[in-house]
Amino acid sequence: MAALPRILTIDPTWTIARVVRAATDLVDRAVIQVDVPGGQDALDELSRGGAKLAVTGWVLDDEMRGLELALRIKQSSPETAVIILGDVTDPEELDEETVSESPFVYLRRPVDIHQFMRVLVAGLDGEDIFEALKTPGAAVAQILDRGPVPMIDADNALAITKRLMTDVGAMAIILANRSGDVILEQGAVGYLNREQLINALIPMMTTTVEMSSLVGGQAQNIQFYDGDDKDVFVFSVGLHYFLCLAFDGQAGQRQFGVVNTFGRRAVQDMVMLLGPNAWLIQSPKPVSESRHRKHATQDTKAVEVEEPLETLIPRAEAPLEEPEPVHLDPISDDLFDPAFLDGLDKVSEADIDSLFDPDKLADIAQEGKLRSKTLSQEEAEGLGLLGGLGGGAS
Repeated sequence: MAALPRILTIDPTWTIARVVRAATDLVDRAVIQVDVPGGQDALDELSRGGAKLAVTGWVLDDEMRGLELALRIKQSSPETAVIILGDVTDPEELDEETVSESPFVYLRRPVDIHQFMRVLVAGLDGEDIFEALKTPGAAVAQILDRGPVPMIDADNALAITKRLMTDVGAMAIILANRSGDVILEQGAVGYLNREQLINALIPMMTTTVEMSSLVGGQAQNIQFYDGDDKDVFVFSVGLHYFLCLAFDGQAGQRQFGVVNTFGRRAVQDMVMLLGPNAWLIQSPKPVSESRHRKHATQDTKAVEVEEPLETLIPRAEAPLEEPEPVHLDPISDDLFDPAFLDGLDKVSEADIDSLFDPDKLADIAQEGKLRSKTLSQEEAEGLGLLGGLGGGAS
């Protein structure tokens, strides 16, 4: 049988000892816990039996400070994970240079219980306590982008999971979304490795989305993983969330019927919180395509402004035909007799001016109209209109 891991707590107030003992009970881990008040006592105990994990305060009861003790523990026992758990009056956080070079994790009370539990379990299992310090979901594998995840009412979802835990007696319950974010958890939060669990279950959500179009309607999924140490039930909550229930490895099979009944009821309540968005997938617009269109539009505008769309072919203008010169026939002597100009020198200036007098012109025009109405026989004969008639009478 493997030896139980040893935890060493160093705190003159014994507060850290109570916190660590409660945490190990919560995750149901069997450990050997040794509590000492000062730094020198811790080093002596470490030299006798070693420790998997050491949790020390920032202020101790002797001249040694928590920071110095952490460094000395790592020097004498490099495999021991060290957590410094400060009090409310201690520094809220250390400077960046100290944090980057320190071989320990610094936390201050009131501590984030989820974060503390992750670091504690990682130290007991010999894993990287600095990775456990990070927020869950930061290292979760990315999946195909299917648009934004709809928000769920965390307070009402918490009430639903509390009621479900009471109904089925699970060790832990975790609600997460398809993006790898942990929304809430109940029970022994360190009972499962959440990062590993979420990475393993995210493909299930992708499968549920694909199967919904295949089977039609609002597809739901339930999976059961039967193990020697743990049993895990997983319910899909719409197309965006999944609910995990963890049991002891010997109790899961016996609870299958109860979990199926109350689990489905809890899932339906959470689907009601999401509303129609529980089954709605919003396909995002491809970024590359939108950028391509934007750049294409900008390029087109540039071409229109700076360059012609096509090269113009220069063409010679067609010569206009020159008009033919107008040739007028000379006036015959019978139509124009220049002799009438011989008497112009005898016309007085008053008579010449009267030719352009408007009143005179009006009289002449009126007289012409009256004369045009009737013609005498002599006038008609003079015009040649009655020449034939006159000749016949004589």
